[in-house]
Amino acid sequence: MSLEAQFERAVRAASRWSARLGGLVVLACAVLVTAEVILRNLPGGLGSEIRLHSFELTNFGFAAAVAFGFAYALTERAHIRIDLLYARLPLAARAGLDALALLALAAMASTMAWHGWGVAMRSAAMGAMPNSTLRLPLVIPQSVWAAGLTWFAGIAVLLAAQALLRLARGRFAEVHAAAGVMREEDTA
Repeated sequence: MSLEAQFERAVRAASRWSARLGGLVVLACAVLVTAEVILRNLPGGLGSEIRLHSFELTNFGFAAAVAFGFAYALTERAHIRIDLLYARLPLAARAGLDALALLALAAMASTMAWHGWGVAMRSAAMGAMPNSTLRLPLVIPQSVWAAGLTWFAGIAVLLAAQALLRLARGRFAEVHAAAGVMREEDTA
């Protein structure tokens, strides 16, 4: 197996694990909300004193899960692109558009990660806390969210660089296979 194929395989595997972790976080959020609802509705108000902070924690959890899931969606080509004209273009032009799309996505993801860390650092500098009884410094969940965005940006940059290298070498079919719009037959 070539070094390039090993790299692709490792990126896909790592992204799959990050998505699984995000899925576990979503599952934990569901369990937390369910537990809090059950506790609130125990007879005689038995659970009314117990506060699990499910609203705040699920907001933080969903933000992190989505951020880490972005890289998986990218590696699995699960994103949506409008291909009205694209499908009618020759392979070289489609490969060029595929590389351009990855480059634009890498720029956008990098910008999101940059601003995500900016938010976390401002929260750290201010000692920001949520506007609730949960006394968790906001820098903690915001750093996890920013780490997910950074993971996404890193994968996007690596895939864009790989596509540009393949494009420069005239390996248009490989660019299209790795980054192109999937046909309906490919998804069935």
